[in-house]
Amino acid sequence: MKIIFIGGVKFSYEILKTILENNWNISVVFSYDDSKKEKISDFISLDELCSKYNLQNIKVDKINAQNNIEIIKKIEPDIILVMGWSQLLNSEIISIPKIGVIGSHPTELPKYRGRAPIPWSILKGLKTSALTFFFIEEGIDSGDILDQRSFKLSSNDDATSVYKKVESVGKEMIQDNLTKLQNGNYTRKKQDVSNFIENWEKRGPQDGIIDWSRNSQEIHTLIRATTHPYPGAYTIFNGSKLIIWGAEFSNEQSNGVGKIMRVNNFNVKIGTGKGVIILKRISFNDNKEVPISKIFTKDNVDSILG
Repeated sequence: MKIIFIGGVKFSYEILKTILENNWNISVVFSYDDSKKEKISDFISLDELCSKYNLQNIKVDKINAQNNIEIIKKIEPDIILVMGWSQLLNSEIISIPKIGVIGSHPTELPKYRGRAPIPWSILKGLKTSALTFFFIEEGIDSGDILDQRSFKLSSNDDATSVYKKVESVGKEMIQDNLTKLQNGNYTRKKQDVSNFIENWEKRGPQDGIIDWSRNSQEIHTLIRATTHPYPGAYTIFNGSKLIIWGAEFSNEQSNGVGKIMRVNNFNVKIGTGKGVIILKRISFNDNKEVPISKIFTKDNVDSILG
């Protein structure tokens, strides 16, 4: 079975690694060119992995470029796997593989379609989510379902933990479904559009700005939804961008919106519209995470964030 792999994020890496470790043959890999590194928060290079397995890794700006289409046509693949890729494939590419183009989407299709599914799942307070493998067609996330496996979400989950759950489920699913596709004993299930709930919009770094007038639980949810591998929730402190990667919330009485109420070596307590946020993990101006004590001192008490 001839397989072409398309991907360029951390999820892609884990899926491709699993495929190769289980001795499936990949004809060629298409991944993002390095210019996408600053634009895609969970970008990862597949160079090292492809080199280890002597795989050709073609880095592209646009997957639908004619030269890429010609490469795909010459290979005559049975399957194209699209695992962690934001660009839509055109009809010409979709029509090439004998079995089809298989995509992945970390929600319970067809309930939730669209962009940024992991952050949105947390922001919407979902109790369960799923990873769906489906046959890509010209519509967005609308093709027949190949496989779908659910997992639980809790109030303790953040983007990092949910991303890991998706990777774990994905590694199981790819092994099972490649075997089914090769043997021809797979099924295609039409999406029941009556179950559609919402189409989620793309999110960007600007969506992570904290409004301290919101209540502490809402702010805490935003922090959980945007932490690694995403750009992070942020505020302005001393004229610079302060990114909050981890925090806790409390219904304790606030002394003022965005007001620093307490500072010690391990955390900072911030007032909100209702309740308080306790900062645990931070970075300054997009740099690596730093200890609280590197940024805040007791002299900052009563200062205002935002």
